[in-house]
Amino acid sequence: MNQDSLPQTLHSSTKQHAAIARAHLNKVYLWMSVCMLITAGVAAYTAQSVPALTWVMEHQMLTFIGILGIILVMNFGARALTSGALGVLLLVFAAAQGLIFGPLLTVYTQESLGLTFGCTAGMFGAMSLYGAMTKRDLSGLGRTLMMILFGLIVATIVNIFWGNGFFDLVCSVVGVVLFSLLTAYDTQKILEQGTSDDPVIRSKGAVFGALALYLDFLNLFLYLLHFLGRNNE
Repeated sequence: MNQDSLPQTLHSSTKQHAAIARAHLNKVYLWMSVCMLITAGVAAYTAQSVPALTWVMEHQMLTFIGILGIILVMNFGARALTSGALGVLLLVFAAAQGLIFGPLLTVYTQESLGLTFGCTAGMFGAMSLYGAMTKRDLSGLGRTLMMILFGLIVATIVNIFWGNGFFDLVCSVVGVVLFSLLTAYDTQKILEQGTSDDPVIRSKGAVFGALALYLDFLNLFLYLLHFLGRNNE
């Protein structure tokens, strides 16, 4: 090969990998968008249906166990399950989340829910764009963010019994910052995974990437709701 053509070949290969990564990220966003629509649809139906709302309120623990079970099956069965099966589980997970969100639609005003959703979408979009565009390697944040997440979970459980309002406010601030950073971190991680030469890894990775960003969005929404949510009179 002519040495003069090497830089051009490398540049072409880099552009091709970047295009593949962007296509992979777009697929992840598509999966996530479908999940959001399913969650919103199920939540709206649950909030307007007295039998559905009653069932959810009476079986909250069962719903939470079901959601946890889906996550465990997806993670521990990732190698054995096909990407199609993982996708179905993701959609079922999104529907189950809609059952959880249904009662929230009856507690908060539509205006405050709309405002919170808009702020969440703006923050999520900005942080995801940062994760996709930045040249900075965010992989070093992974362990720190997981440690903060674990601490936040423990603190939230403790405050359920303690009931301290100021502590709850602090947890909400930490939650907003944490899931904003996780959005950027997960986006960059998804892009890197999208350069894999294995189509199976990319296909399954799109499902798990959508799950990660979906959870980032939902948690960011919930923590912002502590600040922007207004109860129905």
